[in-house]
This record gives sequence, C-alpha cells and structure tokens, in this order.
Amino acid sequence: MAGRPSLNARSLEALGAARLAELLLQHTEGNAAARRALRLALAETRGPQEMAQEVRKRLATLDRSERWLDRRAFAPVLAELDSQRQAIATAIGSQAPALAVELLWRLLELAPSLLDRVDDSDGAGLELFHRASADLGRLACLARLPAAALADQVAEAVLDNREGQYDLLVCHLAEALTPEGLRRLRHRLEQERPALGRPDELLVEDEPDDAEEEGVLVLANAIDLHGVQTDADAWDDDADDDDERAADPWQRRQAVRLAMLAIADGLGEVEAYLAEYRDHAPAGLERPRLVARVAQRLTAADRAADALALLEGVELPEGWRSDGARPWLDAQLGALEALGRAEAAQALRRDFGIERLSLPHLRAYLQRLPAFEDGEAEEEILEDVLEHRSFQAALEFLHRWPDQRRAARLILAHPDRLNGANEPLLTAVAAGLEVRQPLAASLCLRAMIEEVLEMARSSRYLRAVRHLESCRRLAASINDWGRIPSHNAYVRELLRAYGHRMGFLKKLDFDGLLLPE
Repeated sequence: MAGRPSLNARSLEALGAARLAELLLQHTEGNAAARRALRLALAETRGPQEMAQEVRKRLATLDRSERWLDRRAFAPVLAELDSQRQAIATAIGSQAPALAVELLWRLLELAPSLLDRVDDSDGAGLELFHRASADLGRLACLARLPAAALADQVAEAVLDNREGQYDLLVCHLAEALTPEGLRRLRHRLEQERPALGRPDELLVEDEPDDAEEEGVLVLANAIDLHGVQTDADAWDDDADDDDERAADPWQRRQAVRLAMLAIADGLGEVEAYLAEYRDHAPAGLERPRLVARVAQRLTAADRAADALALLEGVELPEGWRSDGARPWLDAQLGALEALGRAEAAQALRRDFGIERLSLPHLRAYLQRLPAFEDGEAEEEILEDVLEHRSFQAALEFLHRWPDQRRAARLILAHPDRLNGANEPLLTAVAAGLEVRQPLAASLCLRAMIEEVLEMARSSRYLRAVRHLESCRRLAASINDWGRIPSHNAYVRELLRAYGHRMGFLKKLDFDGLLLPE
C-alpha cells in the first residue's frame, strides 16, 4: 500500500496553479486578513507602486478605526501590521527604498491612534514600531535622502513622540543623517527644548539594563529602552487627551534629552553626552545607572580618571543591593582596569560577586588570578556562598556553577527552606542531584509535592504523583536517611495530612507506592 503523501511545497506543486488558486480562494473565504494578504501578494507581482497603494489603504483603515482592542483582538491586528512592515522593508524596500521610507513614516504615525485603544502592557505594540524605526534607518541609508530635510523630519517626529514610537529614531537614523544632519537636528531640538523643570524631576531611563544575572529565578519588569515611562505620576493629572500630552513640557524634555544623547553618541562627542545630564538633567548624575553610562563613554574616550571621579560621586544607599549597582560596578571596573588598578578591580569583583551571587563577576575574578591560585580561591568562594543570606539564591548559584556536592549540603542543612513553588529551579536541581545525591534530590521533589497538595493545585496533581514515584525510585539507592524521614514514613505522613485531596489520591498507584520493608 502506498504511503500517505507528504504535505509540503514540492508535493503541492503537482496540483498545478489553477487548482492551488481555487483552494486558496476557498480557504480564505470569510477570512479578511487572509484575503488582504493575497491582495498584497498579487500587488507585489505588479511592482512596488502597486504594493504601496495596497499598504496605504490598509494603514489608512487602521488609522481611522476607533474600536477598543483587548489582548485577543489586538494579536491578529499586530500580526497583520507586522506583515505590512515586512512587506515595506523587503519587497518594496529592495526595489524602491525612498518609497519604503515614506511608507514606514506613515506606519510609525499610526502609533498614537493604535496604542491608545489597546492593552499594550507587555510592550508588543511598541516593539513593533521600534522594529519599523530600525527598518527606516536601514532604508534611509539606501535611499540617500538629503540630510537637512531628513533632520527636519526627525525633529518633528521627536517633538511629537507621544507613544514612544520614536524613542530609538535618532539611533537608527544616525548613519543616514550624517554628521551634518545630526548637528542640524541638535540645533533644531535645542531651540524647541522646554526650560528645565524641578531639579529632581522624574527621569526616564534612556537605555535598558541588561538583565542582571543573579542567583534567583525571577521575571523582571523593566522600563523599555528610550521609552516614555508609563507610571501614572509621570503625567500631569489633567493631560488626558493627545493634544495635552503632546504639549506636556515634561514629556517633551524627555524626548529631546534622549535624542540629544543619541546625537552625542552618533557624533562621538562624549563631552556633549555628559553635558546633556549636567546642564539639562542634573538629577541623572545622582543615579548609578545613568552615571555608569556616562562613565563608560568617558573611559572609552581615554578619560578613565574622569569616569572614576564621576562614579565615586554617586551614593549607593543600600550598597551592592542598591538599584543600578551592577552597571555602576561594571563601569567602575572598566575605569579601574584602564588606569592599571587591577587589584582594586579584583577586590570589587569578589565583593560584588559574593554579595549578589553573580556568576559572571566571580568567574571573571577567578580567571584573572595568577596560575595555581584559582583552585583555592574557588573553594573559598563556594564556602562563602553556603553562608549567603538567601537560601534560594545560593541554591541556584551552586546548581549553575555547578557544584552539586555543595548544593546537596545546603539542602540537607536547611530542608525546611526549600520553596516548592519555585518549580523550575527545584526540578532542575533535583535532576542534577539524583545520581550522586539522591537524598537531596528527594527533598526537592518532596517540597514540590507538598506545595501542590497544600495549595490544592489540582492541575498539577499528576505531576505530584510522578514526583512521588521518582522519590520511591531514588529511595532504593539511599542507605543513610539521617534525620530525614524515610520514604515509607514520608508517604504515610503525606497520606495522613492530605488524605482529603481525593483528586490526588485517585491518581496514585498504591501497589507501587511503598518500598518493601
């Protein structure tokens, strides 16, 4: 009997163009998005002008819409808009870059009308506009636009950056603007800059922090790079409509400042970068993150001593636990190394690495030690980790180092501190320990079982049953339980404490639950 035919592009070619076209029309019947995709594909065969006409029509329709879009309704709109962006950036851009630039500007102008009527709390919409901004930068170089006209257009956009869609515009267009255009843009923005507000005015972070590699599995919420902050107190209470927001002096100052920083970077003018904070946002020079960015640029410009002085003028109120301590430290290390102060840099690496359980800093510390000293130093570091104030952070650190022997020591010394809710960490730790440290692995599994039963997480009952089966398997290789209840004793106590969880009990195989005694 012949096998079932594979469904792939080559096999579908055998159907012929006519049959495929018929199937496509049938499949897209009633699917407006699919029909639009077909029209766009047909327009592509007739050249970039035809494609541009289709794109303009769709962007105009999206701009006119006033319907609120919840997350579910926003997803397909976002996907379609991204398809439009890709069509502009590739099919049109490869043939007519100047036309593609025009369309990308039009797409970016959609941000206020679109983002005002969606839930974009995850930043997916803003991210799409930032991708369009990056496409604009690339295609503007190909189009060879006049620098002066482009600078004027960018200035207007920056000053109307209501939704943050132009946050990265100057960075993306720096090459296309050329030094001439960047200087013209700086002049235009300087004329439009509102007067400085309060000295302690809220500042938006102008660049993202890389996620700090700590010893705890967390999901961090970050302010988007170059983005306009969404905290309620960042806006005047009365600035509800677009016109008021566009005219808000705070928001315009932020937009101008971010653009000026990008211009300074584009021109390679570190003094201008520093002056942007010193003269227009002095509160920024009290922030570890922002000072770190200035210091890194000073060090790169052979001004490490100035960078170090700037960094040492910043207070870290909570020491290494302060907000921004990591970028501040990295900038400090760069300046110290540039000045030949390697010993001071090493002391900071070790101090920070132990306090924050930072793998990169401790590994960098060991790599810089003289030959034959790194082994002893590593042992000292790992012993210090065992005494860290955060059990969870220390456990993950030892797992990732990796040092499974010490991870087991930590668990056996403090089994009551295992957090069964941290399933990703405990699952990974148990898998790493089960061969040589089965007792410690069992304690991880027990913690997850008890979390599921205590919180009555019925959707995870089957997983808890599997963990219990793994405990029985591991128990066969455990000879010394010490102060830990044996497997059979643990199961009996578990059933006594959670015998009312009937959904869990129904999934158990009681015949294989206990070890022979």
